[in-house]
Amino acid sequence: MSRSHVFDLNLAGNMKSFEAPRGDRVVGPFHLSIAVPDLNDAKAFYGNVLGCALGRDTGHWLDVLFFGHQLTIHQASETKPAVAIDHFGMVLEKSHWLEILADCQTHGIEFSLLPRKVKEGAAGESGKFVICDPAGNRLEFKY
Repeated sequence: MSRSHVFDLNLAGNMKSFEAPRGDRVVGPFHLSIAVPDLNDAKAFYGNVLGCALGRDTGHWLDVLFFGHQLTIHQASETKPAVAIDHFGMVLEKSHWLEILADCQTHGIEFSLLPRKVKEGAAGESGKFVICDPAGNRLEFKY
């Protein structure tokens, strides 16, 4: 007997339903853990620039509610060195994407990929930009 799960995914501002084949698990929020050279810089960036809610904070690590997902940020140490991630990010609604873009511009954040929109006003419209957090982790934001 084949079993599948149906889930929604926001692609280019349009909710699409997909069927996950048997064996694929549809899960809720993801958890990502990174180490950074300066926990306070990361806390300020994710909290003040991106507007993420901050959760548990031990002084050695903190939880960030990263657009509905759990990002745990650790202070780097000898046993847990800071290694920048190539990139991770979120697919947002266009209006939320524009808000994050404006916040980045207001805070003077440098773009490693300048904001761009494709097919603006037409079917398949999308946009993206890439920034770096203070530790050099690249964050990609799409709509």
